Amino acid sequence: MKRRDALGMLAATTILPSCTKVSTGTAGASARHPWTQPHVLRWADGEDPVGLNPVVTTHATTSWLAQLWGAWLFRYDAQLNPVPELATEVPSTENGLLSADGRRITFKLRPEARWADGRPFTSRDVAFSVATILDPNTNVTSREGWDQIERVETPDDHTAIFHMKSLYAPFVPTFFTTGGANPCILPEHICKGQNPNTGAYNQMPVGIGPFKIVEWLRGQHVTLVANDGYWRGRPKLERIVYKVIPDANTMLTQMRSHELDLWIQMNPNYLQQIEGAGGIRLLRRRSQYWRHIDCNCSHPALKEIPVRQALNYAIDRRSILDKVLHGVGELNWTVVSPDSYAYNADVKQYPFDLEQANRLLDGAGWRRGPGDVREKDGLRLHFDFALATGSPAYEQIIELLRAGWRQIGVTFDTKHYPTPLYFAQLQNGGIVNSGKFDLCIFSWGNTPSPTDIINLYSATQIPPNGQNDPRYVNQQATQLMVAARQTLDRAKQTTLLKQAQAIIAEECPIFPLEQNEDLYPANVDLRNFDPNTNGPFDFMMDVDI
Repeated sequence: MKRRDALGMLAATTILPSCTKVSTGTAGASARHPWTQPHVLRWADGEDPVGLNPVVTTHATTSWLAQLWGAWLFRYDAQLNPVPELATEVPSTENGLLSADGRRITFKLRPEARWADGRPFTSRDVAFSVATILDPNTNVTSREGWDQIERVETPDDHTAIFHMKSLYAPFVPTFFTTGGANPCILPEHICKGQNPNTGAYNQMPVGIGPFKIVEWLRGQHVTLVANDGYWRGRPKLERIVYKVIPDANTMLTQMRSHELDLWIQMNPNYLQQIEGAGGIRLLRRRSQYWRHIDCNCSHPALKEIPVRQALNYAIDRRSILDKVLHGVGELNWTVVSPDSYAYNADVKQYPFDLEQANRLLDGAGWRRGPGDVREKDGLRLHFDFALATGSPAYEQIIELLRAGWRQIGVTFDTKHYPTPLYFAQLQNGGIVNSGKFDLCIFSWGNTPSPTDIINLYSATQIPPNGQNDPRYVNQQATQLMVAARQTLDRAKQTTLLKQAQAIIAEECPIFPLEQNEDLYPANVDLRNFDPNTNGPFDFMMDVDI
C-alpha cells in the first residue's frame, strides 16, 4: 500500500547528493555541543498520527514510527532491496521457499526474536495477523494481495507457509514489510480479543523493533525507548521523542534553537533559512514521494475527461517549482517514480497551455456564464478543493492554481481539514477516503514495487476496498495492472505497467506535479543517520547523538 503525507516535501533534482550522510563516528561527551541531549533523538513533523497501528492506518508518520518499533519480515536498503528482519531469507524459487507456480510461499522465522514484552515471536503471530487483515470487520485500507492468501500453515513455531489462490508477484513488498504503508505483524497474545479498529493496542502497540513506545500524548509527542530485548542487540540511542509541531515556523525555530535534532522531510519554504543556521547539517535524498492533485471522478463535471485534461493543461508546474519549491524539482508526468524499472517516460504530458485548456472546455460544451465561470446543463465549474492544514507549500501551490484556472473559467473554494480527519479511514469519515472532495492535494509515497499502482487506480480498489480515492474506473487499465501482479517476469510486468500508465496519463484522474526530494536538517552531533528512499528509520542500530 501507498503512504499518504499531507505536508510539504521538497521536489527531486536530476542529480542528487544521495551518497551524503550524517557523519560517522562515536558521539563522545567531549564532542557534543551543549545543546545536545546525550543519546536522545528529538525529531518532529507537523502531523499528529492518525493512530500508531499501521494495520489500520496508512499515514506516513505512523509508518515512520513503526519502522522504529514494529514487527516486520523485511526492511529495505538504500537500493530498495529487501533485507531479512524477522524472516531469515527472502523466498525464491532458487532457495526453494517459493514454489515454481508461486502459490506456496514459505517464510522461515528467527527463533531468537521476542516481542518487546518478552514473549516469544512465533508463526502463530503471523497467521493471526493475516486473519486480522482478512477479517471484513477490520478497517484496513486495502486487502489487495492479501485477498490472494487462501490459508496460512504453521507446521512449527518458526515456519509460516502462505498458500496462495494464485501467483502474486509483489508478495515481498506487500506482506509485512516496511516497503510502503503496509501492516506490521501483530502479537496474538495481546491483540486476540481486541477490536482491531479501536482496541488499546492502537494507542500503545508492542512490537519487535530496536525501540518500544512508552508514551503517546495526542497532539504533543510520542516517546520511544531502547528495546533491551531486540534480537539484534541494544541500539545506541536511549530514547527517541517525536514531537508534533503543526506550525512549520515553530519547527524552524526549534531546529535553529536546537530544541530539535532532526526535521523529517522539511518543507522547501525553509531551505534558505535552515542552510544558514549554525550547528545544523542538511541531508538530501531522492524520494519515493510525489505531490499530486486528485480529481473525484464521480463528480458530474470531473467525470468528463476533457475537463480533467483542461485543468491539467492549466497548471503552471514550472512556476510551482520556481516560486514554491525554490527551483529545486523534477517534473514527473506519470504515477511511477523515475527510478523504477517500470517507469514510462513516454506518457502524455500536459505542459502549461491555457489556449489548449480553453479549446478543450469549449469543445466539451462548457460555456462562460455569470462571473466568467463556465457552465453546462445547469452545472458550474466551481469546485471544493480539500487540503490538510499546516502546509505553506500546498497553500502557495493552490493559489497559483487559482490564478491559472480562473483564466479558463474555473473557480474553487478551499476546504481545510486536520490531518487525522483528512486521512481517516472511510469508516471513520475520512475526507479523502470518503470522497468528500471535488479536488484534493497531498503526497503519495511509492513502494519498492511498481505493481502497487493497482491499489490507487484499479476499479476494484475504490474505498473501502483500496486507495483509489479518485474513484477512477477504467477496465482496461485494471486488467493490465492485475496481469502485472500475476507474473514474475519483470519484462512482462514492465510492458503491462507502462501500458497502464499511458492510459492513466491520457485520462488523468490524477495530476502529478513533481517528484520530491527528501530534506533532513539534522543536529551536527547526530551520527550514522542514513535514511533511504523507503523511509528514514529502517536502520537505526548505530545511530547516536
